[in-house]
Amino acid sequence: MKNIILGFTLFLLCVTALPAAAAGWYASGTVGFEWSLAADFSDPNPSAVKPPALFGTGPGSDGRAIGAYGDFGRFPLVEAALGKQFLPWLRSELAFAWRPDMQYRGGANFARVPGEQPVSARADSVSGMVNLFFDIAGLNGVDLGRFQPYLGGGVGVAHNRLSEMTYLFPGNTKPHKVTITPGGTKTDIAFMAAIGTGIALTRQIVLDISYRYTDLGHVETDAGRMYLNTFPAGLDVAGTRAPLRTHGVFAGVRWLFL
Repeated sequence: MKNIILGFTLFLLCVTALPAAAAGWYASGTVGFEWSLAADFSDPNPSAVKPPALFGTGPGSDGRAIGAYGDFGRFPLVEAALGKQFLPWLRSELAFAWRPDMQYRGGANFARVPGEQPVSARADSVSGMVNLFFDIAGLNGVDLGRFQPYLGGGVGVAHNRLSEMTYLFPGNTKPHKVTITPGGTKTDIAFMAAIGTGIALTRQIVLDISYRYTDLGHVETDAGRMYLNTFPAGLDVAGTRAPLRTHGVFAGVRWLFL
């Protein structure tokens, strides 16, 4: 993984050293709508005892490893970027994105607990990415009119914040009905892959429509004290984590500085 990141960074540095020729700078603003892929929470170390793992080892009530199984649903994205067209077929940009109000909904499968075990939390993510785009319309002999299709990818950093996680046990015949674990933050490496097209509206304005897959690393709960309705003083518990991966559709405007 480190070799991939290093190679990509070196390639970007080489690209920035190319002569600009007639190519120029641009700024863009983008809004998007994303869907979370599966975000199943597990213990980094299921055998941990100091503090103890939340889920631990062994199968849960449904035969799977004990954990919280769910996703962050659908949510918006807002992004701003500054880019440069190095060659007619190659451009790069620095993009900053904000994903607010991601709502986690899922279910746990603790053993020997009857009924459903709903789990909920909230999260948000701020990311910075260095993106590289291959513009097909910029190749010699290609004339697609106003359309400017492209393929792209990026690497960067995401800072993901997770609220306290609430575990409910409404069908439990014992007094234990609620567990609340600490929230947490995680800064992780992020990746992006995209396919899309620009549509030239004027010489300076390009409408940008794309589909993207983004891997934002992980969200985590911190080790700390968890609350139980049967033990208000709380108990020590180790942290948990889940992958944060999304896909979605985006629309934006590029303003070319001619």
